Amino acid sequence: MTAHKSRVCHFVIDCDDLDGAVQFWSAALDATEEPVADQSRHIYRRLRLPDSEIRVLLQHTADAKLSKERMHLDLEVEDVEAEVQRLETLGARRYDHQQARGFDFWVMRDPWGNEICVLEPVFPELLDRRQER
Repeated sequence: MTAHKSRVCHFVIDCDDLDGAVQFWSAALDATEEPVADQSRHIYRRLRLPDSEIRVLLQHTADAKLSKERMHLDLEVEDVEAEVQRLETLGARRYDHQQARGFDFWVMRDPWGNEICVLEPVFPELLDRRQER
């Protein structure tokens, strides 16, 4: 087998309103928008996270959401309820409060129906590195 390099470069989130998605996800993740090629801007927007080399790529689609995603973002936070309320003010909504798996967390939906989980710290040492917003 030939040696090769690979890495995760994007986590892609589908939406039908790119400007709204940039606004929501930039605020939700404390991310900043990076430029994309002009000919791609009507389909894609890219966000840089403050503490990761993986980018969030927002992708315009008119396809309807039909079922549960097989991938989603987990956000670890110091105060789950405060973060859930903050995301609600940005346009997310509570979907399912989970307490049966040994964790107490909220499954939420962004304004386009994509799932986001808000949970207590899993990697507290990494969360401690994060600057307050």
